[in-house]
Amino acid sequence: MQAMKHEAFIGVRSASEVKDVIKGIIDLTLGIATQGYFDPTTPADHVDAGCLVNADFHDLAARHGGMAIMDEADETRLRDDGRDDAHIDHLRRLIRSTGGNLVLNDASVQMRLEHLGMKSLQSTVEQDRLLMHRAISEGQRRAMHFNDPRVIASGDPLDYLMTHGGALTAQVQVPVPPTRETVRETPMADPAPEVVATEAKIMSPLLSGLIDPIIDDIVKKGGWTEGVGEDARRLMKQFVWMIGDKPCLDYTQQDVATFRKALWDMPKTVRVQSVWHVPYASAVKKFPKLTEANTRANKTLNKDLSYMSTFAKEMAAVGHWPKDFINPLGLAATVTRQQKSSGRVPWKPIHLETMFNSPIYHGNLGTRRRLTAGCYIHQDAAYWMPLLGAYQLGRRDEHTGHHVSDFVFDTAIPHMLIYPNELRSLKTEDSARVLPIHPRLLDLGLQEFVEAAGARGEKLLFPELWMNDVKKGGDQYYAIGWKKLIDWLRQQPGIVIPCTPAGKEADFHSVRSTGLSQLDRADINQNIVKDIAGHSREGTTARSYQKLLESGGLDDVLQERLKVLTRLPDYAAGVVRHKLSVLVMKARTR
Repeated sequence: MQAMKHEAFIGVRSASEVKDVIKGIIDLTLGIATQGYFDPTTPADHVDAGCLVNADFHDLAARHGGMAIMDEADETRLRDDGRDDAHIDHLRRLIRSTGGNLVLNDASVQMRLEHLGMKSLQSTVEQDRLLMHRAISEGQRRAMHFNDPRVIASGDPLDYLMTHGGALTAQVQVPVPPTRETVRETPMADPAPEVVATEAKIMSPLLSGLIDPIIDDIVKKGGWTEGVGEDARRLMKQFVWMIGDKPCLDYTQQDVATFRKALWDMPKTVRVQSVWHVPYASAVKKFPKLTEANTRANKTLNKDLSYMSTFAKEMAAVGHWPKDFINPLGLAATVTRQQKSSGRVPWKPIHLETMFNSPIYHGNLGTRRRLTAGCYIHQDAAYWMPLLGAYQLGRRDEHTGHHVSDFVFDTAIPHMLIYPNELRSLKTEDSARVLPIHPRLLDLGLQEFVEAAGARGEKLLFPELWMNDVKKGGDQYYAIGWKKLIDWLRQQPGIVIPCTPAGKEADFHSVRSTGLSQLDRADINQNIVKDIAGHSREGTTARSYQKLLESGGLDDVLQERLKVLTRLPDYAAGVVRHKLSVLVMKARTR
């Protein structure tokens, strides 16, 4: 009963279950792999070679999520370990025979678990698959020691390989099978403590199979919001991509230091998820040149190390790592006061006023020519996103991830909901909020636009931003809308794009910074500004006693927030409402 609670809580197998899977699969593998040694017509070195190929084959599958793949880094590593051309060719043929599919599909994993008398769980199938690959690889390596004098002298070779075989494989630096002439001189010895520790490392699960369940566990316990959890998930998968996927106990503090340096050396403009299907050694060769403007900030690096630290503590809590196994925060960089204050620069009101004087709002030539003066006005993400940023002060991905149902118009104060959904996660718990819709947006026809989308059966407010397989949501808006608007803006007379001392230009988030700066006035309640921004209030009174929603109701809250929002400069006062015109899906925002 206790084990079932453990499974339901963290979605991974307990340490005892992991041990049972590994021991059972090694046992099965030894029974199969050693059959050739009992056949007098088969040369022992042929059996040795076959065991080594199979060991490498399953090791590659374990390193690549269950698919047998041998990239350039893998081949280099294997050749450095003494594999010759014949071995590599045999391995390639074996890999091709899988057809690019999982070596052990779900049914194969389930069958092996049933053979071991263990329950198959959907939540652990990925972990079970990788454990089996590691165990098969280990079993094949142990089988290669069938003719070791210690094994022969034991009187029960298979039992010896099961109980002491891990020590034998751990002692082999380059796993080339020993000859009978050399092994006769090898004295009997019991496994040393350091060898037993090495065996434990071999049997530990791969880190890649633990990332999702560990992070899901942290989120479920309230340690992270969903949004932070997704950032941490991306970071830990990036760590495995850059450092390599290994049994979790194989990692060291030096690996964390290597990762930190790799983060510093990687331009922050690189979208990791778009390239991590390529081996890191190959992808890094195509990274843009590192410049002062695209170098990662120290505080961003420290945030990533903080994610790793929380992950490491949870790994220790569930028994995968010893306490203080690694110390990511020990590698934190110093952040100066100037660096803390210069991370992002706001736009000036004149910049926003000029944006809303662009052809997008006053007439253009249509799709792909939205910033050339003409007679067309089309409403889509290119039209509404700058307005939402300027008047609602939301984050980019909060607005690109809107559902049509997030907007409520049939109340005294029309409002929008900003809550997590399948498109967007929120930065913090305080980011979940309800905002009154600014009157300027209503004047420009936001209600008509939203209701028309609903009438067309569209679930998403900006579906055109979610059609691309690689860039989605905010990233897609940047690529097809925002960058073009800023390129137009920088060409306007008298306009200079603001930038930080480090050369970082103002961006979409800077629109939000502009608005919050404009609301930083003595006669405006800053707790309400924090509520609008989705920031946490500070101080016991602010957090615990100023709860207008519970005491006065939603209408009172919306009324107070609306009073603050209407203090914003009316940047788009010169924009007039036009007849609703929505392009076909593929032409929107172009």
